[in-house]
Amino acid sequence: MRDFHDDEVRGAGPSVVWQGPEHAPVVLVLDPAGEAKHDTLPATWRPLAEHLRVGWFRLPAEVGDAPSVEDVMGDGSERVHLVAAATAAEAALRLAEEHADRVRSVVVVDPAPMAAGEARVDSAGSYADWWDSDTAAARQRLLARGVRVAAFVSRESDPAVRVEPPVPLGHPDVVGRVVQLLLSFQGDRADPEPVEPERDEIVAAWRAVRKRFGPALERARRSGG
Repeated sequence: MRDFHDDEVRGAGPSVVWQGPEHAPVVLVLDPAGEAKHDTLPATWRPLAEHLRVGWFRLPAEVGDAPSVEDVMGDGSERVHLVAAATAAEAALRLAEEHADRVRSVVVVDPAPMAAGEARVDSAGSYADWWDSDTAAARQRLLARGVRVAAFVSRESDPAVRVEPPVPLGHPDVVGRVVQLLLSFQGDRADPEPVEPERDEIVAAWRAVRKRFGPALERARRSGG
């Protein structure tokens, strides 16, 4: 398993990158790995940013004059989706609880505890057991307030992934799962707001990603790695 707590990795890159139409649906990404290292989103997210307004925040601490994710959550009024990776899981849940009136959904990729050594990996090499038990109360509180929360755990057995967890947020399969979950949240019992036009925007974004990266993913699956 890759180190969730590598300060050298986390310290790279700008503190925040914004991309996408100003009035599009907003997705805030909490990234402890600093994947937006060159003032731009990972290539797999750029098609999404043609249809969605993506704010990519490097954690644990933003520096400089750019507003932090807490500033953005406190100052705005539009509803947002939160996407978090690995050790940013707890931060995403905390933000969602503090700003439940603004957060529509939370999607977490390969969740892990913030503090090193707080939990052990399970037999599959993930922190899924920790997520299921230790965050259950927070997730239930959010659901009661109309905020949907979902997480998915990558598996090394998937031939299209081929990296140990946590899988990078820029991996095409991660983008696909994130979009799939965002679509599943639209207009359900916990999130009864009208699905249009936001659903159309998310569908269009996913089609753009599939067109650009789908063939490579399919070749990887067929080849078994």
